Amino acid sequence: MYLNTGYLNHSHMDFKDKSRPLIVGSCGTYRLSRHPKLPTYRPRGRLDYQIIYITAGCGHFHFDNVNNETIVPAGNIVLYRPKELQKYEYYGEDKAEVYWIHFTGSNVKNILRQYGFQDKERVFQVGTSNEYEQIFKRIIIELQRCQDNYETRVRTKFWTTIGLRKEPFYVFKRTKGYCTTDISSNRVCN
Repeated sequence: MYLNTGYLNHSHMDFKDKSRPLIVGSCGTYRLSRHPKLPTYRPRGRLDYQIIYITAGCGHFHFDNVNNETIVPAGNIVLYRPKELQKYEYYGEDKAEVYWIHFTGSNVKNILRQYGFQDKERVFQVGTSNEYEQIFKRIIIELQRCQDNYETRVRTKFWTTIGLRKEPFYVFKRTKGYCTTDISSNRVCN
């Protein structure tokens, strides 16, 4: 498993901060190949928001109920809002590669709406793009180095990331070991 992360002020704590419109708290990436499973379970969610960008493979998400599984393939963003149940897994056999970012602020809800992130939606199609990956990598580096004005550069890169978003996604559900969708019966992942 490959892991690379960066944290605001090198702090690993989630936090809620309304002192500024937008604050990026952390950013990172995971790539699974030999590692069999990487689960996350936060029954009460977190205090901040989280975006997960799936760049390869797929992720297995359980929205609202730990027993319901939604498989989200590469080219999509998952958005978690504060205090929402977070249960998801990545499997090595799916060759999952993801980037994630945690953020907070006094105007986050309006910022997300402005960029087309509807209040009740969780999954958004954006396509796979080296541009997304490069922006996430730059945010990670900025958070690791903590050089002068890095918070401003991180915020600007975050705005770029959400500005690249396109339109809502069609949800994939696992049925008898296969992924299906409203628009296709093609298998997306094992």
